[in-house]
Amino acid sequence: IVYVAAMGHLWGPNKWRGVYKTSDGGKTWRKVLYINEDTGVADLAIDPSDSLTLYAAAYEHRRLPYYFSSGGPGSGLYKTTDGGGTWTKLTEDLPEGVMGRIGIDVSRSNPNVVYALIEHEDGGIWRSEDKGKSWKRTCDNETYKRVNSRPFYYSQIRIDPSDDKVIYVFSGGSFVSKDMGKKFKPISGGTHPDHHALWIDPSNPLHLIDGNDGGIDITYDGGKNWHPIQHMALAEVYQIGFDMRKPYYVYCGLQDNGSWGGPSASIDTAGITNADWYTIGGGDGFYAQVDPTDPNIIYRNYQMNGLSRFDMRIKIGKTVRPQASIKEPPYRFNWNSPIYISPHDPKTVYTGGNYLFKTTNGGHSWEIISPDLSTNDPKKQKDSGGSITKDNTGAEIHCTIITISESPVEKGVIWCGTDDGNVQITRDGGKTWKNVVKKIKNLPPNTWCSRIEASHFEAGTAYAAFDGHRHDDYGTYVYKTTDYGNTWKSIKGNLPFGWVHVIREDLKNKNLLFVGTEFGIYASLDRGLSWFSLKNNLPTAAVRDIAIHPRENDLIIGTHGMGVWIMDDIALLQEMTEEVFNSGSYLFNIRPATQFLRSTIRERFSKQIYAAKNPSFGMTITSYFRTKPEERPEVFIKDSKGDTIFKLKLLKREGIQK
Repeated sequence: IVYVAAMGHLWGPNKWRGVYKTSDGGKTWRKVLYINEDTGVADLAIDPSDSLTLYAAAYEHRRLPYYFSSGGPGSGLYKTTDGGGTWTKLTEDLPEGVMGRIGIDVSRSNPNVVYALIEHEDGGIWRSEDKGKSWKRTCDNETYKRVNSRPFYYSQIRIDPSDDKVIYVFSGGSFVSKDMGKKFKPISGGTHPDHHALWIDPSNPLHLIDGNDGGIDITYDGGKNWHPIQHMALAEVYQIGFDMRKPYYVYCGLQDNGSWGGPSASIDTAGITNADWYTIGGGDGFYAQVDPTDPNIIYRNYQMNGLSRFDMRIKIGKTVRPQASIKEPPYRFNWNSPIYISPHDPKTVYTGGNYLFKTTNGGHSWEIISPDLSTNDPKKQKDSGGSITKDNTGAEIHCTIITISESPVEKGVIWCGTDDGNVQITRDGGKTWKNVVKKIKNLPPNTWCSRIEASHFEAGTAYAAFDGHRHDDYGTYVYKTTDYGNTWKSIKGNLPFGWVHVIREDLKNKNLLFVGTEFGIYASLDRGLSWFSLKNNLPTAAVRDIAIHPRENDLIIGTHGMGVWIMDDIALLQEMTEEVFNSGSYLFNIRPATQFLRSTIRERFSKQIYAAKNPSFGMTITSYFRTKPEERPEVFIKDSKGDTIFKLKLLKREGIQK
């Protein structure tokens, strides 16, 4: 028997909210508690002495791209004593009026004791000693605000399994109280902030496992000392960048973990370890774009476009964020503001807010080269939070540019997509602009333009992807134009249902496209007429960004939850045309190989150290045979004089050999 507390779709009213129960190990489910289409269940606790008794914390919560609310008449505390058959709303001694998010736990050592951490205009902690019949407040509002700083984001409470007077509340920090909540002290020193999960060892309450925005930490002394777990690939990547060193370095921005750079290959026999990576800035990391002519210069930003130019030579970043004058209204910048280096001039850098900004001097000054390219809807630019706790996270800043792309073929052709659904193009470097979104058929209005990709082959060709999930629309929207946006054609083809984060055109084959969706990566060999999964050994994860290294021909992707992945040398995909399929045999182009002298720099005897695999060193030979050869084929390697210096026998096998 398993119970699930379900919040349902975050972004709209739906029937999937409530408590679900399975009695056959997950084969079938039935909904046993349902409040309404706006209210889900955020927490669930089972009485350890009676598995038919459960407590559910109902939570009315709604989010939009530009707004969220925490709390409403649907929020409340519910109890069942018959395994979900019937439920009673608990109100005795609890605060009256609108509640928000509630955290709940039942004591293992004394199941009569229940705690509730309640978001309310007079929020606090309540304790029951009679299984929820009556309650007493144990924590005042000021203490509550200190230990549960952002209720919609945290609101987690746990009870020591051996002592019902000892409770833990975790939010931005982790806190413990030994007097039922009257006083708290922090125990999260040395861990990453923002704590969302806590496990307490029932046989040793000093042994805790903490889940936070930095991963997992373990303590064996009640929080005095913490041991970080660093062998799990959990990075939530937003954007990918790279430089032109050899081996090249990959850069990425991570959710609540700053921006980082690390090598695509290492001479260390242990592989690529965490020690090979270095930070170039903090906050929520987003874009990290490297000057292609100088690997020491990196443009990176954190939330709301905290833009800086980082110099690797001195390991310092200089803030270069565009600033409005005192006579102007403040500029609007998205949570994930774009940075784009011109393909025509690496000294020309663009960034987007409500305007498109351009610099040619490293960010010392910025020129506005557009009008407000968003809808500039005032209804979408108000304070957020409520109805209890105001919390302007910054993620609700709206009516902003979210994606930029300049044509590599024709200088001055620049595309911008906005979070409120506009697709804007200029053909004269920003002097005049045209909004072409209404030319796109069957696209719901105001759909977030997640990515625009200008073609590397044709000046008038571009691709646009849209993400409607923030409006409770989970459809697939991918389009192509060949006439500067005057007409558009859907190229979603057979892509599975789900929203698209990014689209990329290959640098060598105009028919080869890649898309990253919420559920993986797909490729097309026919410019979007049909698609196939490129998953292979990639875990199921949201693919937020895709990049192609122009020299190494590597496909680099950033996943939101599984870190950075690289597919080495995609010549096979680039050259796999209909003609190749139909030919008897084919030898794919061979990437120039560099010989590395490898050595053991770091010992790796423990799996506590994460190490990514290095790419295959040396030369990779890829061949194709339509039918099984009668004899083992041979590959000959010759020197500049034409003399054979090496030969390799391949397998007698049809298809592709690598």
